[in-house]
Amino acid sequence: MRTQFIRRSAAVVAGLALAGGGLGIAGALQANAATTHTTMVSASVAAKSITIKSDKATAKAWTKVSFTGKTTGIAKNTTVQVQRLQNGKWVNFPATTKVTSKATYSVWVQSGRVGVNKFRVVSAGTASAAASVTITK
Repeated sequence: MRTQFIRRSAAVVAGLALAGGGLGIAGALQANAATTHTTMVSASVAAKSITIKSDKATAKAWTKVSFTGKTTGIAKNTTVQVQRLQNGKWVNFPATTKVTSKATYSVWVQSGRVGVNKFRVVSAGTASAAASVTITK
């Protein structure tokens, strides 16, 4: 009786799927209708993200400015690259570090470019938002 119920339910769902244009789904449902049990498979993919926070909003030229942040979905020991916005393009800055076992990072930079400097970090194909630091003489 249970097998008949499963087959009838699958046939109804398959009919609805065919009516909606989901031919691939209907075929898969019909193939599963012959079995007496159903296995549910669930997969979750963690989205990659990285944040950035500066310890200073303003700094004198060539003073160390520290950036820290947290990552999600990025493996331990993955390289974190600092970039600066120059002429409308993100350019690698000579500062890198690694993601820690606690999914964090810490890195510092020194800049002599007076004015607003926009920095971000990139790791595993994921970029943070920009952090602005005003460099003064």
